Amino acid sequence: MRSTIDPVVRNWKREPLVWMLIAIPFSAVIMGAVMIVLAIQSYSGLVVDDYYKKGKQINRVLARDRFAHELGLAAGFKLDSAGKIEIRFDPEVRIVPDGTIQLKLVHATMPGLDQELQLTRLDTHLLGGELQLPGNGRWNLILQTEDWRMTGSLRHPQQSSAKLLPNYVAP
Repeated sequence: MRSTIDPVVRNWKREPLVWMLIAIPFSAVIMGAVMIVLAIQSYSGLVVDDYYKKGKQINRVLARDRFAHELGLAAGFKLDSAGKIEIRFDPEVRIVPDGTIQLKLVHATMPGLDQELQLTRLDTHLLGGELQLPGNGRWNLILQTEDWRMTGSLRHPQQSSAKLLPNYVAP
């Protein structure tokens, strides 16, 4: 009598090792697609196109900050729900600058949302203007002329007001 041992034939679909080997490249393909979608949807542009040119301008910016500090400039920024802004210089400010005064709202991470507007003088210490309501997030405020510059920060929509001061620390 002869006895033979029949080999056990197992179905590959029931083997966990096979599924693990299939899952690794499949998950890499899925994660690659997710990363491409995220990269396309959250494009924030270049940080600085010409860094050398920007680096040369830093001395001009520092001089404008120093001049605003010497003038003793300080102002309050207020934004209402309709998009109207009001900038009120402190009453102690002796010289309220004339000429074109520009306000920039610069988003902290998305330069495509940045806004710029020319302000009109409403009173001796009061400037006004209107803009599109900014999106949510942190906004850097830059109030400037050719000669001086003040900066501030606003977290919209949690805050509706901010203080604008020269960004200068005396040595």
